[in-house]
Amino acid sequence: MEPWLYALLSSPLCLTATFFNIVFSFCLMRPVAGVTLRNPLRFLLIVVLFNSTFQQLVTVLTIVMLLFYAPFWLQTLTRALIYQFFCANFSCNAWISIFYYISIVPQQHPIFIWIKRNMNAILYIGFILNQTVLLISLSMGAVMYFLLWPVPNNFTSPELNKTSPAESLESDLYLFHVANFTYLLYCTCPLFTLLFSWGKTFVYLREHMKKMGQSGESFSQPQQKSQMRVTVTGMVQAALFLPSSLWTIAVAFLYITDLFEMVDPNRFVTMTFCSMSSLGNLLCFGFSQSVFRRGIVNIGYKSRQCMWCLPQSWHMFTLSYFGKYCCASL
Repeated sequence: MEPWLYALLSSPLCLTATFFNIVFSFCLMRPVAGVTLRNPLRFLLIVVLFNSTFQQLVTVLTIVMLLFYAPFWLQTLTRALIYQFFCANFSCNAWISIFYYISIVPQQHPIFIWIKRNMNAILYIGFILNQTVLLISLSMGAVMYFLLWPVPNNFTSPELNKTSPAESLESDLYLFHVANFTYLLYCTCPLFTLLFSWGKTFVYLREHMKKMGQSGESFSQPQQKSQMRVTVTGMVQAALFLPSSLWTIAVAFLYITDLFEMVDPNRFVTMTFCSMSSLGNLLCFGFSQSVFRRGIVNIGYKSRQCMWCLPQSWHMFTLSYFGKYCCASL
């Protein structure tokens, strides 16, 4: 992908995602009356917005870097940070899907019953562990990549450091492949988790709707509608993450075979996939989560009120000002 095409595609995606990040952050800080958001869901949504915000900032930095010659270490660092924030959100979506699956679907197996009873502790501990694994794998991979592929000023293609001893080179290459394989596993597990949990939840709700229809009951309770809305948008999120996650898995395999430098040498395709998935993820949360959906409606209502009150206030100000002026003249 050419640099100008990357900037053309990523800039509007980044601006739109930044706008929704700001709006959704305001909705989380000041939820509308009647909306209660409890942990761990609130914590996960905060993490999603945090990661998305910093991903957009780093994406803007990569676009600005196209205007001047950026050092190789800065290019490597920005790409690693984009992968970090994107994959961290990917993992957060998987934990949210597990949370809803455990909360909606009745559990019969003793293991799932135990998980439901200890959901908060399991989620927090699991979240910290998988974020630590992601950070270690990306940090080690970025450092090893930087050591293996030093780039001079007239850089055209990556080449191994010929001055390094063979033992050191083999050791660095081994650590790089270990980090790459860990990153591959990290990206694969959330994908299967999303597909399994949202698929099972959707199947349960569909069977539940059929039973209610056969018994003459109406599937119109707010809680049931909310569960179906969350499930459907969760499946949409999984579908949105599918292309980017498959591309990420393919990237990990290509790194192993050293073919990635031929397919996406500047990482523009990968970073564009990350931007597209991040924006789609935010839009799905805006539709599925009532704290965002009702918050946007409330912001729109208050904005219309302000736009209506502004001319009225200006009219009253002008009348008061000219009235005082006329009285002073008399």
